[in-house]
Amino acid sequence: MSSFATSLRIRASELTHRTFVLPLLLFYPTSRCNSRCLSCDWWRSSGEDDLTVEEIADFSRVLPELGTRVVVFSGGEPLLRPDVFAIADRFLERSLELELLTSGVLLARHAREVASRFTRVTVSLDAATADLYKKVRGINALAAVQSGIARLRDAKPSIPITARATLHKANFRELPRLVRKARELGLDRISFLAADVTSTAFGRKEPPSTSALVLDRDEIGEFRSLVEKLIESESEAFRSGFIAESPEKLRRLPSYYAALRGEGPYPTVSCNAPWVSAVVEANGAVRPCFFHPPIGNVREAPLDRILREDLPAFRRGLSVAADPVCERCVCSIRFRAGARS
Repeated sequence: MSSFATSLRIRASELTHRTFVLPLLLFYPTSRCNSRCLSCDWWRSSGEDDLTVEEIADFSRVLPELGTRVVVFSGGEPLLRPDVFAIADRFLERSLELELLTSGVLLARHAREVASRFTRVTVSLDAATADLYKKVRGINALAAVQSGIARLRDAKPSIPITARATLHKANFRELPRLVRKARELGLDRISFLAADVTSTAFGRKEPPSTSALVLDRDEIGEFRSLVEKLIESESEAFRSGFIAESPEKLRRLPSYYAALRGEGPYPTVSCNAPWVSAVVEANGAVRPCFFHPPIGNVREAPLDRILREDLPAFRRGLSVAADPVCERCVCSIRFRAGARS
């Protein structure tokens, strides 16, 4: 399907709420994780209810007819699942493009398998020093991540590798150092998010305690200053796209933490994720995006039925501008055919 045709179908979906095309699917091969991040609870999961390879192959059959082009492996830590590459092959058999979101801890061990199957890799990089990495992510693994990135580069020099950093109370001061670290590691880009502290996403049964994540008033002021200094000192990195966010979008991060304290509005969200994508979690639950509750489960109904019946019903009741989940979103996207922003 051409980008023009996809764009027309996306627009039709937005206008009617029906699913004419679903370009992007986010899939969690496992709910297990070998990190213990302050901002996430996946590490508490045993993975015992993860979908089987056969169940995954079954729901993947409908993706080509839905116009899906990209499947992003996320989670949980995808590389923890022993048969993750057999699962990847099931999607590849359907001519789908695969991307990987990973902690990078196991990347060195699996660099060649990753290089042969995935067209883009995003590695979590929440600290530039080993000590702070251990504090933020719960394990002493920065050296392993660096080794994994190097081995993946050796295995496939052309593969785009991006760093993604979640900034919060424990590591917001790392902002300029993380840009330098990403450059030192030979990465193609780095992006930044605030920590989600209001939803049950990321393996949680309830929203997390905010004490270790939310900035106080003085820290918010310090964060704003760091952002402005980075915008001034790294102007070329913004122009080239090495820093994924625009200056204005990066300024949203301290504003988000200020809003959590009731000191101003949440940054305005412009997002069409529920109209162009869906999330299939490791246990089969289907979400309209990372943060909204599940609308179905592939163990109980075919994925195409969920996307053509339950997802449109959800869309019709959603006002992104007014919904409290959307208002507090830290990871909104605006998907266009051929691009994501």
